[in-house]
Amino acid sequence: MIKLNNDDVNILDLPDEILLMIFKKLNSTDVLYSLVDINKQFDRLALDSLYVRDLDMTDLMTINSLYDQTSSINTKILSKIYEKILPCIHHQIHKLTIEQYSMKNILLADIYPKLDYLSLINFEEEILYQYLTDDLILRNLMKQITHLNIDTKKRTEYCSVTVSKIFELILSLCKNLTSLNFCDMFPIRTNQTPIFYLSSKSHMSSTLIKLKINVTSLVDCLYLLDGRLDSLTILIINVGQIFDPIIDISSRKKLPKLKYFSFTASNFTCYYDILIVPLLCRMINLEELKLYLSLQRFNSSYIDGIQLYDQFLGYMTQLKRFIFWINTKVFNDTVNVELQSNKDIQRSFIRRGYEQVASFSSFDFNQDSIDNGTFVSLGCRAIRVYAFSFFSILSI
Repeated sequence: MIKLNNDDVNILDLPDEILLMIFKKLNSTDVLYSLVDINKQFDRLALDSLYVRDLDMTDLMTINSLYDQTSSINTKILSKIYEKILPCIHHQIHKLTIEQYSMKNILLADIYPKLDYLSLINFEEEILYQYLTDDLILRNLMKQITHLNIDTKKRTEYCSVTVSKIFELILSLCKNLTSLNFCDMFPIRTNQTPIFYLSSKSHMSSTLIKLKINVTSLVDCLYLLDGRLDSLTILIINVGQIFDPIIDISSRKKLPKLKYFSFTASNFTCYYDILIVPLLCRMINLEELKLYLSLQRFNSSYIDGIQLYDQFLGYMTQLKRFIFWINTKVFNDTVNVELQSNKDIQRSFIRRGYEQVASFSSFDFNQDSIDNGTFVSLGCRAIRVYAFSFFSILSI
């Protein structure tokens, strides 16, 4: 066996391919600050067009774990990158991730003619809104962006008018935007956006194809699908509350361009039949559907495969993949309803040709005491985890 001592191992002896793999595992700012100006080989690799095309000027590990922080990168490091490195590579950057405390200097360092993918991370809402309103460099840059990710710090209030204005400004400024992740980048802080604060359809996007967003209620979802995003193909949305709106914002207009719809509502709702089902029936050309719902039903049966097919699946003739989790609480206090068993639920899907279905049901009997006597209420709860795919095979 050959033993190597420390003198035999030198990072400079590694081939360029291995060094590039190592660089990609490191933070971009660390590579640019520590390895540029060391020697010609490191300069060539660290400033290689394939490496600097995706430049991350943040420390995502710090941002993931802390909400209230100053700059996550040392100012001395940033200063060298602003003054000496960005002017040399600005024309090669296609994808850029920056945070609030470094954005001003990065924007002033130079222009970015090839930049089309921008992520703005760890911003306070008011400061981001001010940038989008007053900073001409950022406003001009937004016009060329096709992919945009927005992340704001965790806020205390439930509904923020400012974040709604930011969303509206983005739709107005980004004339070439095709993909937007709005405040849904990190699972630990998914800020909700109240779209209903937008007063009109004056700010639309005819280019946006994909949107990922958290909203306060189903009302916001209905506003997004009222026609202001007329090219939307993919919508991934998390909804806070589902309730019957005071004003009528429902629409029977079909959504033929929508191909992918992911809908998550963690809070229980009793408006499934009158609000969610009509919305799904509008998606006539959907190819993939994901539903994660918690429902309450009164004097009714569980939702099964027959109901899902009759309510909306039968209208989705292009559907290729359907993944869903439905948590249902059924309360039958005044009407005696015969509830389906697990086998009944599974058979209801098998009859429609869907076999990859699992279900679980439990029954809770609660006895409550009141002043004028005692009564027994029956609460039925079923948790069903469904995941199945079906495909059409065409013979030509």
